[in-house]
Amino acid sequence: MGTGIVNIGSLRLESGIMLENVQLAYERIGRPEAQTVLVCHALTGSHETVGTDKNPGWWSGLVGRGKSIDTNQFTVISFNVLGGCDGSTGPLSINPSTGEPYDDSFPEITIRDMVHAERKALTALGIDRLRVVIGASLGGMRVLEWGILYAEDMDVLVPIAVTPTLSAYGVGLHAIGNDAGFSNDTYTGPIVVKHFDPNSYYTLLGAMNTHDIGRGRGGIERASRQLSAKVVTLAFTHDLIYPSEEIQAFAHLVENASYILINTEYGHNGFLTEFDKWGLIIKQFMEVAVCRQSKSLYSVSAQ
Repeated sequence: MGTGIVNIGSLRLESGIMLENVQLAYERIGRPEAQTVLVCHALTGSHETVGTDKNPGWWSGLVGRGKSIDTNQFTVISFNVLGGCDGSTGPLSINPSTGEPYDDSFPEITIRDMVHAERKALTALGIDRLRVVIGASLGGMRVLEWGILYAEDMDVLVPIAVTPTLSAYGVGLHAIGNDAGFSNDTYTGPIVVKHFDPNSYYTLLGAMNTHDIGRGRGGIERASRQLSAKVVTLAFTHDLIYPSEEIQAFAHLVENASYILINTEYGHNGFLTEFDKWGLIIKQFMEVAVCRQSKSLYSVSAQ
C-alpha cells in the first residue's frame, strides 16, 4: 500500500483518437480487504490525497487513520488524473509516435475520458466495486460521470462544490485562480501547489469545459435519472464558480439525493479546509445503509 503506477494499455478517447501506453499514478492506503473509496482530486491536485507525515496530502485533514474517511475502515485510492503532471499520462509523457514529450500536442480529453481511464486502472488493480466515489470541483465532475458511466459500480456518490454543467464563466474563474491552494490572504494552512505543468493545466481546463452530464444524453434532467447510487451533494456559501442554488436545483432532479450547504468564509475553496464543519456528514453517509428505492432529499446548513 502506498503510491505506484498502473498501466492500462491503450485508451480510445471521445474524440476517436487512440492514446497508447496509458498509465495512471495512484495512492492506495488502508486495509486491502476493506471496501474501497475512490477520491477524485481537483484541478491542481494530485493522487497524493493522504501523503505522509513529512509531506501531508491535499486532503489529509479529511482522509486518514481515525479521520472522517477512516483508512482503518476503508481502502482509499486516488489517481492522478489523465492529463495530469504527477506521473499519469499527460503532456509531459513521451509520445510513442515521436519519442518526444507531447507538450502542447497532447490530445484534447474530456471528463468522460478521465473516468474511463480510472475504471480501467481500478480493474487492473483488481477493484471491481466501490463503496463511495467522492471529489470536489474537477473531482466532482468525475464523480458525476462515474455515477452515469458506471452506475452499478458504487453505493454512494459525493460530488462536492460542482454543478452538472460548467459555464465558460466558471472555467474562466478556474483559470485565474486554483482549487488546490488558496489565494485568500486570511487562509493560514499549507499551500498545496508547488508546481504544475502549464500544458497539463490547459489540458485539464479544456476537459472541464466539456463538463455537461446532459451532453448526448437528452439534457441534464434525463441524465440525472441515470444516477442510481445514493447521491450526497455538498455546496459552499460564497462559491462563485458553482453557486449553491444550482447545486440544490440539481439535487432535486436526482431520485435519491441529499443536499448539504456548508457555511464557510472560503467560498469554492471551502472543500480544502474546515473539515470539522462537514467531515462528520461524510462519515455518516458512508456508514448508513444505502436505500436506492426511496427518495430522501433534504437540506442541511452546517454552521
